[in-house]
Amino acid sequence: MTRMSKSISRLSGFAFGGLLVGLPATAALAADAEPITAGEAQAKADDYREQADHYRAQGGVGYNSGRVQSAEADAAKYSALAEQLAAPPDAATPAPSPEVDHYTELVADYRAQGGVTYKVGLLQWAEAQQRKAEAQQKAEAQQQNYETAPAPAAPSSTDAPNSGP
Repeated sequence: MTRMSKSISRLSGFAFGGLLVGLPATAALAADAEPITAGEAQAKADDYREQADHYRAQGGVGYNSGRVQSAEADAAKYSALAEQLAAPPDAATPAPSPEVDHYTELVADYRAQGGVTYKVGLLQWAEAQQRKAEAQQKAEAQQQNYETAPAPAAPSSTDAPNSGP
């Protein structure tokens, strides 16, 4: 009986210890969650800029350890995210055409196959075709927007400056 109670107490000790170790880790992971609003992203970018300044003030230690570069990269990442979140959604962006979808899937397949497709040149070819199809689709969308836009009104003779004799 004592053997059974010892094994149960050891098992509960491991479970309790794992719980104590796991809870702070989940709290830290929750604090590192991606920001949802532009203000949160900008605040995080500002925090990383302050960290970079702090590490820069340490001199060579901050640079040699890579902390300055890491903090600057994180600040740039969150600044870009803040700009992206602050920008209004672009409703005029059309859905990708079947040709663009085809080349996008082809690029993904070639990347999954690894270095062979890169060395042979298939990956570069597919990426070029994808860019070409995207540019063509964008040009067609701009042309369609240009054709459907209302023509500017012609100025009347009373609107024109110095129209008198």
